[in-house]
Amino acid sequence: MSADLGPRERHGRIVRLSGHLAARLAHPSHGTARVHAVFARAINIEGADGRLLTLHEPGPLRAPFAAAVERVASLRGQRPGAPVAIEPGSIRLPGLLLAWEQATSVDCAVATSPPGLDRAVVDALRRLDIRHAPGLDSPRGVAARASLSAAIGSRDASRLIAAASDLLGLGEGVTPAGDDCLVGVLAVLHAVGRLVGTPGLVPAVARAAADRTTAVGREFVIHALAGRFSEPVLAVLRARTAPEAAAAAALLACLGATSGGDTLTGMRLACRAAA
Repeated sequence: MSADLGPRERHGRIVRLSGHLAARLAHPSHGTARVHAVFARAINIEGADGRLLTLHEPGPLRAPFAAAVERVASLRGQRPGAPVAIEPGSIRLPGLLLAWEQATSVDCAVATSPPGLDRAVVDALRRLDIRHAPGLDSPRGVAARASLSAAIGSRDASRLIAAASDLLGLGEGVTPAGDDCLVGVLAVLHAVGRLVGTPGLVPAVARAAADRTTAVGREFVIHALAGRFSEPVLAVLRARTAPEAAAAAALLACLGATSGGDTLTGMRLACRAAA
């Protein structure tokens, strides 16, 4: 079913999107999607299958389920709950048709054969002054982070599941600090090939995410379990020189109020524990 656009439809263009999102758009679920949330420079859309996609301003993809539009001004005026139609080659919102078929597809996945981390990345994470949300220093946050570290060091998948579940939903905001921290942990574990392939781990943490956190936090965690991350996170993982690692980590630290710092906190935790 198409959204009711009215007579004044504008046209816009998506210039970059994650490869996974491109595949989803090419084979959309039946039914009408809707605008889930509206922000100053982005909107989230909930598909008919309950999964989210993000449309945001030009630049690096901030999520593995994101698309960057040519002009962020085109997103203005959208309202939560408004119907959205995913059509061949386009996304149709009230008053706006966004073409995506010519967009650049970006691989947001960690390589299936773990690439490992350059020593420069480990050193950059150790040296960086990382500021994270207060929730990670709460009794619950401290205990969960300690359990995560112990689980990674001992390669104990059961303990990792329990610690991850304790972090989920911890803190305030659209993406709670605990979720961001867990995403950072999972990024490093995928890069070094530790624990993430353990049978039962992915479905167990995914079930916990469905019950314990926000819709956006859940989406980030589900993608992280599958080895898919935002471009700023991948830039840190893929750095191979000290300047690259320092620059990538500094850029990630600037994302959101504390989201980037919370993610880096998880990355540093996993690096230390996996050493």
